Amino acid sequence: MRLVFRRFAVLLAAVLCLGSGAALAESTLEKIKRTGTFLAGVRFDFPPIGTVDAAGKPVGFGPELAQIIAEKLGAKVEFVQVTSQTRIALLQSGRIDADIGPSTPTKQREEVVDFTIPYVWDSVALVVAKGASLNVKDYGPPKKLATTQGSFIIELMKNEVPNAEIVLFQEYPDAITALLNRKVDGVGINRFSGEAFVKKSPSLTTSEDFFVDPWAIMLRQDDSKWRNYLNWTLQELWAQGRYQELYAKHFGAPPRFRMWSEFRLQPGIGK
Repeated sequence: MRLVFRRFAVLLAAVLCLGSGAALAESTLEKIKRTGTFLAGVRFDFPPIGTVDAAGKPVGFGPELAQIIAEKLGAKVEFVQVTSQTRIALLQSGRIDADIGPSTPTKQREEVVDFTIPYVWDSVALVVAKGASLNVKDYGPPKKLATTQGSFIIELMKNEVPNAEIVLFQEYPDAITALLNRKVDGVGINRFSGEAFVKKSPSLTTSEDFFVDPWAIMLRQDDSKWRNYLNWTLQELWAQGRYQELYAKHFGAPPRFRMWSEFRLQPGIGK
């Protein structure tokens, strides 16, 4: 009986050790400090949050914010291109440490990844030809709507037009080109990005908004040390005024929202 008990105790101790080892797995924050590199997932197709310049260098709000985070960590930043379709897989595989782009923290996504507090509030609209209807509900068949693969905007357009015919593209420039070539009738997109495309194509305009969209930085699930660090960093940058300057630089105006809440920053963070 004592032998059986001892064997059970040893087995129980081994199980507890394995559990403790899993709980103490290295946080992304610790990994970045150890390796000295922050793998930042950024968009190449979504101005002003992320695009590339003539030399192919990532530019925009996302890359600059990633650079600031890396500097605060004492690490270098390595930019990795993500799209609406690839960002979750790249995050889960460890190819990126965070997705700093226009990602909406939906319930379905939060089943497999985690998010910081919202760091940008935008709206969703259609990019359409000038003179076309500005009401998304007018874009049922035979008209065609477009957006990118893996985008939450797919569901938003279906909510507005249940029988919508939707064409999906890998990146937004391809969807805008299809609109210019009259292969689709509207492109579902966040307003900030939509207006950036419209500035380059005078024959296009943006519709009325049909959704208010929060964006958050996406990270691997159950990594509270890394999530807390990013949440606190966003708020510290806000308290310093650096976030507002960066936002105004890329979005053309100061943010019309508050970080953390409409009333104040998280208690213990700055002012």
